[in-house]
Amino acid sequence: MTTTYTRILDIRKQLQLSPSEMAEKLGLSEQDYLIGIEFPSASLIEQLCSVFGLSHQYLTEGVGPMFTERPLPIAEILAFRDARNWKQFHTPKDLSISLSLEAAELLECFQWSGSDVEAKSKQAQMEEELADILIYSVLFADAIGVDIPTIIHNKLKKNGEKYAVAKAFGNAKKYTEFSETD
Repeated sequence: MTTTYTRILDIRKQLQLSPSEMAEKLGLSEQDYLIGIEFPSASLIEQLCSVFGLSHQYLTEGVGPMFTERPLPIAEILAFRDARNWKQFHTPKDLSISLSLEAAELLECFQWSGSDVEAKSKQAQMEEELADILIYSVLFADAIGVDIPTIIHNKLKKNGEKYAVAKAFGNAKKYTEFSETD
């Protein structure tokens, strides 16, 4: 049975922080942190959610996304590239090719998986390939000079117009296939 305590341990692992680092960010001693997470109080849960951007529902019930907000580490990705002087090779053409290749590698996780449409045994490989896709996406956005949150917001707005909830709810059709009665 998964408890709030085990979810906190999973979150710490996901954030790659030690108990002392978690405690420090929360303004607690390591000992108080370790004692507090065994049976966390409502105030500690609120503090964890606030400091680490965690979803209250995930933390208390184990449902929904782990984080409410977790920004992409865009600066880290660009610094990694720049430290190696790779920007000169990152043209939109080459980055779009790289994106396509990484997407194909993600698809490969499902090749020959039979009836297993989730391919759970390949979770680690799927995470690696998805990370590559996201990294290349950040690099591509930088190469063409766009702001990721802005273009996502704009695309969601456009899709919201094409796929009105009243017509698209529970419907896998493309918006051009909607009839007047959908």
